[in-house]
Amino acid sequence: MARVRVAVGTSNPLKVRAARIVFSRYFDAEVVAISVDSGVGPQPAGSRKVVAGALRRAVDAMRRTASDFGVGVEAGPVEFPSPLGYLETQVAVVVDRECRVGLGLSASFELDEDIVRSVVGGGVELERAVSYKRRVPIGEGIGFVGIATRGFITRMDLTIQAIAMALIPFIEGYSRMASANSLAESLGARIEC
Repeated sequence: MARVRVAVGTSNPLKVRAARIVFSRYFDAEVVAISVDSGVGPQPAGSRKVVAGALRRAVDAMRRTASDFGVGVEAGPVEFPSPLGYLETQVAVVVDRECRVGLGLSASFELDEDIVRSVVGGGVELERAVSYKRRVPIGEGIGFVGIATRGFITRMDLTIQAIAMALIPFIEGYSRMASANSLAESLGARIEC
């Protein structure tokens, strides 16, 4: 197994654990956390903002730590042809030193109309938009998905899925991969790798 250093652009321990689980399956991985700004606020909505936030986190984490890989994870409602027009999705971006990028999504689900209106229309964080009483913030605990599925599928599960999907191009050695700069340009985001 190749030894790699992986920087995860977050202070959220759940995302760091998920990255450690995924990368350790394929590499002898040292995983470090570094708090970086997503550039899209605390609750991005829409595919462009969610992906841009994950990309910025991955690029900044990798650059600031001189790691082999950077990982960024964002969650939010993204456009989808569903009754309310959005599905809640975890998005992960993995970037390597050559600025090649892998993009992955988790399983996704519909949100209640009031929640969609609050998050998409009002910019309210999902955690605040739901009305469940809890001891641990849902963003670092089982997540809203864990509450909604009664613990069957948790935020950790979704985060692992998204990171694993983003890592596929690197594991499989795809001959052509998008660059972080071209992805940023397609998103209209100012992110430079």
